[in-house]
Amino acid sequence: MKITTSLPFAIAMAIPRTPASYAAYVAAPLLLINWLSSRTYAPALFLIFFLTTAGFVNYALGLSFSVTAWALELALVLPFLAAALGFKPAAYVNGRRLIRSLNVIVLITSLLSLIQMGFPFQLPYVHYLPDYYNGGFGNGGAKIVTIIGFFGIAEALTRKRKMSFMENRVLLVSVLNFLAPNFILGILAGVAALIIFLRRNRVILFAGAAVAMVIVPYVQFRAETKNNQFTEYYGVNPKLYAFAAVGELYVDQPHTILVGTGLGQFSSQPAIWSSPINRYIGSHDLPQLPGMFSAEVHNRYLAPALLRFKSDIWAIHSSANKPYGGISQLLAEFGLPFTIFILYSLYALYWRNARGDFGRTIFLFVIGVNLLDPQIDSPWFGVMLIASLEAIRRDAARRAGADQLEGPRESGVFAVPRPISSPNAI
Repeated sequence: MKITTSLPFAIAMAIPRTPASYAAYVAAPLLLINWLSSRTYAPALFLIFFLTTAGFVNYALGLSFSVTAWALELALVLPFLAAALGFKPAAYVNGRRLIRSLNVIVLITSLLSLIQMGFPFQLPYVHYLPDYYNGGFGNGGAKIVTIIGFFGIAEALTRKRKMSFMENRVLLVSVLNFLAPNFILGILAGVAALIIFLRRNRVILFAGAAVAMVIVPYVQFRAETKNNQFTEYYGVNPKLYAFAAVGELYVDQPHTILVGTGLGQFSSQPAIWSSPINRYIGSHDLPQLPGMFSAEVHNRYLAPALLRFKSDIWAIHSSANKPYGGISQLLAEFGLPFTIFILYSLYALYWRNARGDFGRTIFLFVIGVNLLDPQIDSPWFGVMLIASLEAIRRDAARRAGADQLEGPRESGVFAVPRPISSPNAI
């Protein structure tokens, strides 16, 4: 596997997670973008104008608004928005190599985490939870590793040339990163998206069946032992409740239909960090920043459902039990028109214009995983999308170049010229 300019970005995204390391997580995606291209700065200016206007509207209407949370969320969600709006990646970026490099590094850091738990003498799923296969990211790191692993699988299955032995090993690394952690929702969304490859590769069907024999019993066990207190109390699955909460927000605050609540105010990471529930279930300390507080819209429409289970935190602790997701977050914090625009832009970039299974499986995964879990403000999710967009455009340019060569060949430009019989024939 060739390691070039992608390696520094992969290393930056693989640094163990601490408050200070978020600077690297935010800076790396920004350096992947060509900000001088009109394909970037034009939509970027529109984006900043819209987000600033939305924040001002909410503040002008008298709602408590945390500017600090707005700025934090902008830094976290910008990689996703850059990929969704089609910002141009920098010329030195090779998306496929970045995806492969990050998968290899995350495998190494995950194994180091397991060694600290006694591996190979103590095994995940047997002696301790598989959450410790977490890339060194700590609590919640299993989600990150699963996401990275999925993009690695999609990249490997769409390579145009036959993979070398080393590249086949990278595919196995990606499969391990995808399956080994305990992020069941991500695995289910990923498997559903990868089904698209069955049309052209039946071997995947048999490989998938073999994997299913291993993971399905564990998924069934998790489903049987899942805490259902939230569903029993509200009479609806937490993921459906998320959209009901957005509907209640729209009814009470009609302006949010058009502009949303503003970044960081409803269910995004800064909103959860500063939420009253964070003192009971939070895996991260509240950032000690001026102006960081829980916004009124969060306290009114989402926090009550969370605080109801503060004495039974397992009712809302797992990803499956959290009453919010990426799509509901878009609807709440960006408004309905912008959400539709973002989803259409994702469809155009990754499905309609991609002309291949790589972009299509990425699009299916983006929708599926964000219906179940909030991933849009994960810097790792954004970086993988940017890398995928670069790979899609590189593949398209390669196809266009091949078509240009094939055209003259068919038109006779490369035909052997007929011999000239006499000078007068010239």
